[in-house]
Amino acid sequence: MTPKQKRVLDFILGFVEEHGFQPSQMEIAQGCGFESLGTVQHYLRSLERHGLLARQANAKRGLQLTANPPCLPFAKGATLTAGTIAKGGTVTPPPLGANVTFLELPLVGIVAAGKPVHAFELADAIEVPSAMAGPGNVVYEVRGDSMVEMGIMDGDYVAVHPQSVAENGQTVIAEVNGSITIKKYQRKGNIIQLLPANAAMSPIMVTEDDEFHIRGILVGSMRFYRKWTGKSST
Repeated sequence: MTPKQKRVLDFILGFVEEHGFQPSQMEIAQGCGFESLGTVQHYLRSLERHGLLARQANAKRGLQLTANPPCLPFAKGATLTAGTIAKGGTVTPPPLGANVTFLELPLVGIVAAGKPVHAFELADAIEVPSAMAGPGNVVYEVRGDSMVEMGIMDGDYVAVHPQSVAENGQTVIAEVNGSITIKKYQRKGNIIQLLPANAAMSPIMVTEDDEFHIRGILVGSMRFYRKWTGKSST
């Protein structure tokens, strides 16, 4: 959990304790000093993914706290699987029993594992295993399933080393005409292809008319899981 995520959760907990009901998104924005409801929604989605919060759709006060209390660096009831990406695309998890330490990296945006999405910046941070935290590295949240055969799923977080060049076969964060995507890089002469790791999807062909540049090279990925307790959620 990042400091900003914890601030949102602490505000919700304090509001419920004081008022006896959940705050609205507007009250969270005012209480945490956010300028937009979009920022609030981003943090609520993050807390929901970590199993700390449930939301009722289309309800002004539709927040519901789960039984998992907050605990740094990650929530109780959640485990983390993490791995580094070797050249060629193999995910290498840390050895069993390894003492994994964590460092905080900037969470800078959302990257599409599918059709490219419009590039926008996030002002957040997330803790990652130290093996992924090289100089200048940043983190993106993955949306889509074009890289599933490489073990990168929708909702995963990927650590990226910023650089503008890549070798064939490396997995890159690329920007095409103002939108960003995660794909394998392949260049033959003047022809560039961005290849998915999903047999059901087609490559993206980059032409001379496209505005294209590489944002960085993938160095690792991580995923949160909620532990199965054996209790029904209904």
